[in-house]
Amino acid sequence: MKILHRYIFKNFVKRFFILIGIFSIVITSSQLLHLPNFAYGMNILDFLNLLILIDVSFLKYQILFGFFIAWLLVGIHIRESNEIYAIYSLGVSKKNLLKPVFVSTVIFSILALLISMVLIPYANRERAKFLTVKVKNYILENLQSKNFSKINENISVYVEKKEGNTLNGIIIYNKSNRYLITAKEGIFFQDKVVLKDGYIQVPSERSFNIIKYEKYSFNLDVSYIKDIPMEDYKTSQLIEIFLKKRQQYEKAFASLTDRLFFVVPFLFVGFIGFLSGLNFSRSKETLLTFAISISIAYMLLNYFFIKMIEKNITFSGVYLVVLLLFFSTILSFIWKKSE
Repeated sequence: MKILHRYIFKNFVKRFFILIGIFSIVITSSQLLHLPNFAYGMNILDFLNLLILIDVSFLKYQILFGFFIAWLLVGIHIRESNEIYAIYSLGVSKKNLLKPVFVSTVIFSILALLISMVLIPYANRERAKFLTVKVKNYILENLQSKNFSKINENISVYVEKKEGNTLNGIIIYNKSNRYLITAKEGIFFQDKVVLKDGYIQVPSERSFNIIKYEKYSFNLDVSYIKDIPMEDYKTSQLIEIFLKKRQQYEKAFASLTDRLFFVVPFLFVGFIGFLSGLNFSRSKETLLTFAISISIAYMLLNYFFIKMIEKNITFSGVYLVVLLLFFSTILSFIWKKSE
C-alpha cells in the first residue's frame, strides 16, 4: 500500500513542479512588457532578482492552479493508463486511494497559509523597495553635470555640479505646466529631490510670477513607483490597524480575510481534481476546462466578497459559508458520480 501511495504522490509532485515552472515562465514573460526602461540596463544579478520578486508576487494563484491541475492530471493518467483496474483488483478502496491526496492537502493548506500571510506581502514590499532604489540610481546616473538631462516626457533637469546624492546649481523645467524651478542645492530622496534656496517661475496670461522658497520637495513623477498599498502590509500591521480601529480598518480586515480564507480552496480542490480525472471518462481538455472554470469562479467570488467586506465586516462570515458551500457542493457532486 505504501508503495502505491508513494507512486501516486511522486506523480503529483512531478506534475506540480512542471506546472509551476510553466506558470512562472508565462507570468514572468508577460510582466517583462511592463517593466520600466531602466530595468533592461541592470546587471544580470539585479535583473534576475527583480524577475524572482515578480514571480513570487504571483505565486499565490500559481500554487492553487498547480495543486488543482496536478491532481487532475494524476487522476487522468491513472484512468487512461488503465492502472485504476489493477489498483481496484488489489482490493484497494477509494478511501485508501485518496490518502496521498489527503496528505498533500494538509501540507499545501499550511503552505498556502504561509505564502498568503507572509511570503506574498513580503515579496510585494521588497519589489517596491527594489524599484525605488533602482529608479533613484537610474536618475542619478543619467544626470550629467552642465547638461540638460531628460527624466521623463515632461521633466528636464540641468545640474551645475553633482556629488553623490547632492546636486548644486539646479534648473528643472516641467513641460506639462511650464514651471521653471531653480535651486542652489538639492538632495535626492527615493523618487523625490529636496530643493533648497530657490525660485519657482509660474507662467501667467501676460508674464509669469516668481515664488521664492527656502525648501521645496519636488516629485520627479516616475509613474511606476507607487507607495506600498495596505494589501501588502505585514499581517501584524493589519491586525493592529483593525484592533485599534484606525483609518481604513475595514480594508485591513478585508486584506486579513483574503489571506486567511485562501486556505479554504486547498481543502477541496485536490480531491475534486483527482476524483474528476479518475472517474470521468471525458477528454483531458474538457476536464482541464472544468478545473479552470472552477478556479476562475473562485477568484470572482473572492474579489466580490473582499470588496463587500471592505464596506461591511459582517460579510466575512457570509463569505466563509459561501466558500464552503461552493466547494463542498462540487466535491459532493463528483463523489456521487464516482460511486
